[in-house]
Amino acid sequence: MNSRKNENAPLLTIAEAATFLNVSKATIRRWTNDGRLHCLRIGTRRQRRFHKHELVAFLGEDSSQHSDGPGTMSETVAAVSAPPAHRCLVIKDRDEEWRVLALAILSGLREGAQVLMIEVADRKDRLERLLKSKGLSKRKLLASHALRSVSVEDSYFLSGEFRWDRAIAFFESAILEAKARGFEKVMIIGADSGALDSGMQGYADEVKEYELGIDEMLARHPNASALCPYIASEISAQLMAQGFLTHPHMQINGTSVPGLLGQVAI
Repeated sequence: MNSRKNENAPLLTIAEAATFLNVSKATIRRWTNDGRLHCLRIGTRRQRRFHKHELVAFLGEDSSQHSDGPGTMSETVAAVSAPPAHRCLVIKDRDEEWRVLALAILSGLREGAQVLMIEVADRKDRLERLLKSKGLSKRKLLASHALRSVSVEDSYFLSGEFRWDRAIAFFESAILEAKARGFEKVMIIGADSGALDSGMQGYADEVKEYELGIDEMLARHPNASALCPYIASEISAQLMAQGFLTHPHMQINGTSVPGLLGQVAI
């Protein structure tokens, strides 16, 4: 009886299926083309249509059946609840930082987003090892523009010093370029605040303006997101408090909590 009811339920379009699974239409097409996700073909144009109960089953199935290279199906299920656009990650040390960022990178790639990572410390080497462990070619990802890996000098320090407005302009330009290339989502993984410290006077104020500028910029680009790591062992108490004040959302030791943006005068 339930099976008959499911088969008679209205079919979902590719756009509706993409919304339901919280991925791009391009990802849906790729999954159906390689047989990971079942679809019906209707009409002379053979348009894709989906049963909702099959999408629900797809989310719950084992990752070995539907692994998209990086990550696991459990991570896909977690991704259905879209994370906040601007998150401050309060992290113990660089090893913990990479564990968090690695999951974010794989999730972004799986969802068809362009992932833009700022290279600091050993992130470049860690990224290559991560992709290799998942059977992914960094060269191909870079060539397809699904991945961008940019140095601090070519992003935050374009003018030779950290200027919040020029950093924001760089990221907004990157988002617009990604959209022009057909990416519906863009994920920015920023440098941690300690890595940005150029020793200049007024650095903390500059970072504050930068974080507030990110909030304003992301409001213009709803499908873009930014992760801002704050490594607790490497930054001042002032910058740590600033993280709470300038981000709408925080993630501390893996636990998401609301930030204080808009609740406390800065």
